[in-house]
Amino acid sequence: MISILVLSHGDLALHLLEAASRIDPHLGESSAALTLPWDVDSGDAAQQLEHHLKQMQKDGDGVLVLTDMFGGTATNIALPRMEPDKIEVVTGANLPMLLRLGTLRGRSITVHEMAERAVAAGQKSIHVASDFLRTSRSSKKDDPKE
Repeated sequence: MISILVLSHGDLALHLLEAASRIDPHLGESSAALTLPWDVDSGDAAQQLEHHLKQMQKDGDGVLVLTDMFGGTATNIALPRMEPDKIEVVTGANLPMLLRLGTLRGRSITVHEMAERAVAAGQKSIHVASDFLRTSRSSKKDDPKE
């Protein structure tokens, strides 16, 4: 099974994983959150990440690391640890991404494929609500069944 590590400043990683696990309890299996203090030393953060990755690699078929944002410390310490077919990094973590990962856990896919599907789910869930609702309402008006 591919392990999931959510990595962020503050408690975002913890709360994202907690919320996703309440919706899909199986997501908690082989998943962890690593939170970095706001004033963390990059070297200390890198050591913490290295420790988590070593532990998680023992258990499965790779590790997918979800970080809060591209360019932030979490991403910057994760990128040098990427390994083809073993460790992949996805930035911009959100709840729909994690929920999609829960549905993919039992499938025979690579860590890279899992990362691509998480990104697609995360992007698909982002909308300007008024635009989305306007489009949804206008398509219902055009539906002859209505």
